[in-house]
Amino acid sequence: MLQTLGVYIGRQFLIGAGIVLGLLVVVMFTVEVIEHLRKAGDRPEVTILAVMQLSLMKLPATIQKLWPFVFLFGAMLALTRLANSSELVVARAAGVSIWQILTPLLLVSATAGAILVTVVNPVGAALSGRYDQLSNQYFKGESSLISVSVRTGLWLREVNRTGHQVIHANSVSGDGEILNDVTIFTYGLNDTFDSRTDAERAKLVKGAWLLENARITSPNGPRQLLPRTSIPTTLTFAQIVDSLAAPETLSFWELPSFIVLLEHSGFNALSHRLYWNSLLALPLLLSAMVLLAATFCIRLSRRKGGTGWVFFSGAMAGFSVFFITDLVEAFGSAGKLPIILAAWTPAAVTTMSAVAAMFHLEDG
Repeated sequence: MLQTLGVYIGRQFLIGAGIVLGLLVVVMFTVEVIEHLRKAGDRPEVTILAVMQLSLMKLPATIQKLWPFVFLFGAMLALTRLANSSELVVARAAGVSIWQILTPLLLVSATAGAILVTVVNPVGAALSGRYDQLSNQYFKGESSLISVSVRTGLWLREVNRTGHQVIHANSVSGDGEILNDVTIFTYGLNDTFDSRTDAERAKLVKGAWLLENARITSPNGPRQLLPRTSIPTTLTFAQIVDSLAAPETLSFWELPSFIVLLEHSGFNALSHRLYWNSLLALPLLLSAMVLLAATFCIRLSRRKGGTGWVFFSGAMAGFSVFFITDLVEAFGSAGKLPIILAAWTPAAVTTMSAVAAMFHLEDG
């Protein structure tokens, strides 16, 4: 009987979560289309097909932040339906405890969380990376490609309307503002080689790289040795950091090795470590949201009415968890809290609070 009941409750939970997910997908896709249409208002070359493509590519990254709400409201829908149809009352009268009722929901949420992290996340990361490239191409008219490798160091490629530059550095210091052992290749519009510049150090300032002990070589002139010089650039420190510190564009499987690459190259990898640990904590967080939903819905089996108030209370609790998660992660990214604590605290605290509330409701 328990197995049959568990399958039935799990199916109701999946139906409820599917309904909530469908509604969120429609709403968020509509919002993304409107936002991209606004950006493309003065760019006739960006077609409606490109807008739809960009909106679809950004959708997985947007929905990923909303998975806790999907499971919270999905569990509330399922439990509310079972309570209003008196199925929970019948199950409790047959000797089934609330923990036996919640077990299939917790198993489904934990399993779904593992699938989201290991399977869905890599797909969303690939789409996010592609979205960034197309967004820069459509709305900025330029792109900057940045890669890091332990063997070859840091590579930057800046593309603009006058040509492009390829910058190589063996190491980075100053949190990404200073490049050591730098080589800069400058090319024209038709990929014609203009010059090569070697320098001991390059510091990024507004609109230029400041080079120390530079050696400039060009096809049409002698080598120049300059103690100090500068090369124009449209790159900013924020662009470099944002491009490197974009954990959403890396899959769960790629993040550990990329963290090692960043730290070896001299960049701050706190945001990547925090994001990876938050992915590990996702199954626990989704299970915690199910327990949180149960604390608001379980009393519906004892009294009728009040469904609207229950959903409002659950929504406020969910937003509180979302706010606390963002706050704690902000402290973690800034290095004010240990990464493990920042990533796991919201899920752990929500779980313990919901379990304590359930014990209070059931056992007094």
